[in-house]
Amino acid sequence: MTHLRLLGAGRSADVFAIDETWVLRRTRDGTDTGAESAIMTFVAQSGFPVPRQKVRVPGARPEDLVLERLRGPTMADAVLAGALDPATAGGLLAELLDRLHAIPVPDAADRDDRVVHLDLHPENVILTARGPVVIDWTNATVGRPGVDRAMCALILAQVSLTMPSAPGAAVRATLAALCEELSASGGISGEDLSIAVDRRVSDPGQTSAERDLIHAARALVASEAGRDAAR
Repeated sequence: MTHLRLLGAGRSADVFAIDETWVLRRTRDGTDTGAESAIMTFVAQSGFPVPRQKVRVPGARPEDLVLERLRGPTMADAVLAGALDPATAGGLLAELLDRLHAIPVPDAADRDDRVVHLDLHPENVILTARGPVVIDWTNATVGRPGVDRAMCALILAQVSLTMPSAPGAAVRATLAALCEELSASGGISGEDLSIAVDRRVSDPGQTSAERDLIHAARALVASEAGRDAAR
């Protein structure tokens, strides 16, 4: 696979165009994507919206994923452009989390454990013609759904604190709607929020400036999520 055109660069991976149908995502540190691919395949079998994958691609490396080329804005872009109401965006994030956590995992050590994305936020949701599609399953694993809910809210809160007043207000409105919707499916407990905070602090992709905002972000989530998250 040579002469690929760079489409975008994230914190840990680059995305290249193969053609009009497929892209190649390659981790920069050589991380094997086998586990990520397996989780995406598993949730797709239950109808959860993830990009289609192409397997057995000649020349592919262990750090490569060949994925469907999605067309549409990210949820973040749609909210900030005024094309998607923040309340609708928050409700959609909650719906995606609920759908993901409704998929049983037969071999889970704890019967309440589910696949958790742990990086579900508006930049990782593409609004395609067939509906929202969740991307970037690098952090996904099997664990407590409550931690996944808390992480989604924490990321929103943290991002809102880095933005100017108008876009920051839109992100906080998305957070408020998310927390309100999640209250019907278990909400965000203080314990799960603490675990999410610890994971976020230890994330090597976080800058020192971002880490400095973690505890203010936690307080914002606790405020929006109510008494349970304050404990």
